[in-house]
Amino acid sequence: MARETCFLNTRRALCSSIGINAILFTALLVLQYFYDIRKDDGNATEELGAHANGQLAKNYFSDFISVSDNTLCVECGYLGENISAEETLYNQILISKNGSRMCCLEDGSLASLARKVLKIGESEKPIDKDSFSWWRERPNSAHLYLKDLYRTQLHWTATEETGSAFSNLSIVDQNKLVIEKTGHYFVYAAVVFDFRTVTKVPQVYYNITGFLPVISRFTFVLMGKYGGSPFSEKRHTGYLCGISEFYKGHQISVSVNDHSFIDNTPYANFFGIFKL
Repeated sequence: MARETCFLNTRRALCSSIGINAILFTALLVLQYFYDIRKDDGNATEELGAHANGQLAKNYFSDFISVSDNTLCVECGYLGENISAEETLYNQILISKNGSRMCCLEDGSLASLARKVLKIGESEKPIDKDSFSWWRERPNSAHLYLKDLYRTQLHWTATEETGSAFSNLSIVDQNKLVIEKTGHYFVYAAVVFDFRTVTKVPQVYYNITGFLPVISRFTFVLMGKYGGSPFSEKRHTGYLCGISEFYKGHQISVSVNDHSFIDNTPYANFFGIFKL
């Protein structure tokens, strides 16, 4: 009985940990997607900006995202029609004017992050970075954004103005996170590709890799590929995530076979990990 209780508590803690972090991952992915649309559609920018400035009704939504002072809503139709807010970690689920299901979080820090990333309300006060302390102060974890590209390496940074980037792990050569404690980890990465400069989308490969120096062992932790088809979209976000066991000293990194198509828009590309 005690073993069964321990198992249930462990499973509950694991689900909560992944769920809470998934909310921020979802927010970042949706923000990046909307940022792409925003660059190509001035009307969307005006509508969302007007909403953020209180010129539209509080229940107004764009197709994908809505931001108010303390609430962030993202489109979540993928959850299905029968899901209720009580079955998720969101505060409420609403229906937008165009019929989209919007999952809403009452969280001022995430709302501030959304406004910063989308450049809404440039004159508003700086983000209170202490509001992300629950995110940044987790041991054996990191969340990095792409800084630049150097030869065959992606260089990541834990320094930016929103306070959402951090690292409680050592970073080697600006591209490897070093595991300090053996255990199971949730690892993830997002890389945005832009193929609008070419006629045919080539095939690209993106991977999360691990290297254990003590035994000189290299492994592919997660692998992804895209392109090579006449039906491939000209913009694509390659997202990888999964749970893997890492040992002390493991060096975790992200690799892409062709850097020429990576879109280095701020906040679009990120790489992170946390211990379960």
